[in-house]
Amino acid sequence: MSTFNQISFGKLLAVLKGAAILPIKTSAVGRLGRISGKLTLRNKGRFIVGKNVSFHSKPLPSSISVEKQAELWVGDNVFFNYGLDIGCTKSIRIGSNTIIGPMVNIIDTNFHPVDMEDGAGSKDIIISDNVWIGRGVVILPGVTIGRGSVIAAGSIVTRNIPENVLAGGAPAKIIRELQITKEWVRRYN
Repeated sequence: MSTFNQISFGKLLAVLKGAAILPIKTSAVGRLGRISGKLTLRNKGRFIVGKNVSFHSKPLPSSISVEKQAELWVGDNVFFNYGLDIGCTKSIRIGSNTIIGPMVNIIDTNFHPVDMEDGAGSKDIIISDNVWIGRGVVILPGVTIGRGSVIAAGSIVTRNIPENVLAGGAPAKIIRELQITKEWVRRYN
């Protein structure tokens, strides 16, 4: 993950309505992030955000929960679309220049055991730089998505995805390789 300016929101609990500006110090992050719509943020751990991060929560609200001892890191120039649901109980890292589509769910734990022998617990999630996560994708615990990759709409990511590939399906599998240089940055409008 690239280096980025950091800001810790500490123990912030907020429900943001309408257009709002992230409550951050401009000297710590450079440009201010943006929130449009409703974003519910429940932070008992560490939520570290890079510069120029946007939450577009219209027409559906978005929700982020960071539990005690957990860390949610977001790089620079990241765009989150509406209906986002992030549940962070251990560690989630989202790289710079990443686009997160509408209705995406990112959780680093199953929250409930599947059976008596289920000792899965929380597992780190890493979404590398310059990744595009399509509409309705679910990213499950313990997954790393490599730099420059695209996850197709409606996919369920249950295992690691290498860099510079298009992956999709349930569970997500590699569909094809992508031609991306390290200098090329995916843009959003």
